[in-house]
Amino acid sequence: MWIHAAPEKSTISRYESLKQVEKSTGRTPKELESGPKLPELMIETWEAYLALSSYTYQEIESYIRLTGHELQPWEVQAIMKLAKFREVTPRWPK
Repeated sequence: MWIHAAPEKSTISRYESLKQVEKSTGRTPKELESGPKLPELMIETWEAYLALSSYTYQEIESYIRLTGHELQPWEVQAIMKLAKFREVTPRWPK
């Protein structure tokens, strides 16, 4: 991925550089805010993932009741799999 690659003659990835900018300035660079480009089918799933504060089936059930957005079983599975990586900093081979 472009953001996790290091620019030429650099040992620091773009992601690491942007995170340092965020830490130094207290503002999130737009490159970190945009999130992934997703197919139309997955946009509501991504929005549900971002809206949740914890990732349990009870929390997902509450989200469904509050928003009225029925999640398909594959969407629930995708959210639970993504939750495992919520606080993990990506590491890519060089």
